Amino acid sequence: MGAGAAGTTAAIQARRTDRSCEVSLVTKEAEPEYSRCGLPYALSGTVSHLEALISHPASFYESVNKIRLLLKTECTRLRPEEKSVEIVDLQTGGRGELAYDALVIATGAIPTLPPIRGIDKKGVFVIRTLDDIRSLITYTEAHTKPVAIIGAGLIGTEMADALMKKGFEATIVEMLPEILPAMLDSDMACIVRERAERQGIGILKGATVSEILGAECVEGIVAGGQTIRAEVVIVAASVKPDVRLAREAGVEIGEAGGIVVNDRMATNVNGVYAAGDCTETRCAVTGMRVQIQLATTAVRQGLVAGANAAGGSEIYPPSTGVAATKLFGLEVSCAGLTSNTAERLGLSPTSARVTGSTRLPYMPDAQEVTVKLLCNPKDGRLVGAQIVGEGASWRANFASLAMHAKLTVYEFRRMETCYSPPLAPVWDPLTLAAHALERKLEAFRKAC
Repeated sequence: MGAGAAGTTAAIQARRTDRSCEVSLVTKEAEPEYSRCGLPYALSGTVSHLEALISHPASFYESVNKIRLLLKTECTRLRPEEKSVEIVDLQTGGRGELAYDALVIATGAIPTLPPIRGIDKKGVFVIRTLDDIRSLITYTEAHTKPVAIIGAGLIGTEMADALMKKGFEATIVEMLPEILPAMLDSDMACIVRERAERQGIGILKGATVSEILGAECVEGIVAGGQTIRAEVVIVAASVKPDVRLAREAGVEIGEAGGIVVNDRMATNVNGVYAAGDCTETRCAVTGMRVQIQLATTAVRQGLVAGANAAGGSEIYPPSTGVAATKLFGLEVSCAGLTSNTAERLGLSPTSARVTGSTRLPYMPDAQEVTVKLLCNPKDGRLVGAQIVGEGASWRANFASLAMHAKLTVYEFRRMETCYSPPLAPVWDPLTLAAHALERKLEAFRKAC
């Protein structure tokens, strides 16, 4: 159920695990699996056309993998007691039933619309599918430049970046005190925000949109007591796991709102697995169940779910939620906990932030990169990393590996890194940040 990154990976892995099994892949969308993460880049023109995001043509599934692909087909009911799924063909209205020995639920997540007056007006968009981007592109071709974006998370900021590259005027409204709240602490996020503002993005922090103005079509918004002109509104506030059918079928739903799975991606219902944005997974730092709605997580979970549904024995480990993006010319990445998340969990982390160079300063292409590391003051274990600047993604991967290995900051700062004037400094900014964090930790312990 579901042909996104998780569902498609599960189907292909099931086929690889058992060449004799019958595999059906069901999606209500008109296209097979495509890169949702690539949608902003198709809008900006970085990707030449939307169809380039589609991983494989529909013929690939049957001809290469012997997978029955059912496009424009919606699952309407799960019947685990009978091991069947009710489906409807969205083109013809015809109804049918698929029997299964094992089922993988990969229904993903759905955008949520906040209760804002006028949110049903023409010109309001969510961004989740190829059709969403198609509709947005078509609409903006007939309208002028001002766009308002509700939400300054990953989707909202990436859309602002894409619109800026297309010549649109974009204003982001974020209810929290700073942008990218799930990825970065405020002292790191402000680096990205200031870059965005210098490039012409309007950002309204600590404000909510109370009304979308206009008769039938969007003409503006009211946010934080201000009236802001806009002909398009993009809602990028949040998404929630699509667990409607799973809940009705008796599949356990966790406190975070996703399907509860074990390390084999199995649910509490016999023969039913789940993967991707509709699930909860274990945090590698805290051990708690959390939602980590990332393509990398979905693919890895899909591989495990698909293999085990076909008789395999794969295990999915806890996740650090390591993630990266590029915004307004800056690489941005994170792994583990932010300070706010840690505080909510009752952990008061010790942190250190360092700005260093990606190469020796005398090299003409040396660039700044800022690293922030967080650790548990009780045992010194690394619990979070945030990086802004060149090489942010691989540095976050390095930190993620350290968290999986449960390294302390003392162990992490001893890591060996390469050096070459045109490539890397003697002391990598990650190492410098670890040194700084170690000194703060020692000072903290002496004070106690």
